[in-house]
Amino acid sequence: MKMRQAKIFSFLLVVVALLFVASGVAAKEAKIAQNIGVLQAFERVESGANGVYLIDVRTPAEYQQIGHPAMAYSVPAMYLSDEFVEKGGMFRGKKMTKTRYQYYKNPEFLNYMKKHFKADDTLLIMCRSGNRSVPASDFLAENGFKKVYNVVGGFEGGKFKGSGEDKALMKKFSEHYGLRGFTGGWKYCGLPWTYTMNPKLVYGLHK
Repeated sequence: MKMRQAKIFSFLLVVVALLFVASGVAAKEAKIAQNIGVLQAFERVESGANGVYLIDVRTPAEYQQIGHPAMAYSVPAMYLSDEFVEKGGMFRGKKMTKTRYQYYKNPEFLNYMKKHFKADDTLLIMCRSGNRSVPASDFLAENGFKKVYNVVGGFEGGKFKGSGEDKALMKKFSEHYGLRGFTGGWKYCGLPWTYTMNPKLVYGLHK
């Protein structure tokens, strides 16, 4: 029975990898921390091993309103500001690459992580699709945490765009073009998630 389950799990990992390639999504990977897929991350958490934690580094609003893995701790690596800046404009001394309300780093991120988690804990770092979990994972790995993993694909996955000749056709015909939730990620793989807020997992309320 265990052999059959292992084969099924391996097959699912291959399928997810192929879907990433077929959909043209370039998975974002950490350079200092290790990288792990969402299914592998879920397996680590479900194993029941001590010192294994899934950390959601998205903003508190995303964690609450978009939903989150049922067992994920909320520890935002960045916040969304109330300052709207157009592409090329300056925000906190840097030229912005996108027109939007801009993000800024949580100055307490590292201290908070050191206060609530041990250096040899297994930390599985997740965001929406990788733009924030990659730098957060590498940052933690650079600052004393020994077992840090960037969860490739994140909660919602990358944008559905396709590649090669299919890209133009997807843009022309698919109502899902440019949307998230169709190319990989926690929700795409059907892993457990919720809108329910558990005080024990919420930033600022951890024991």
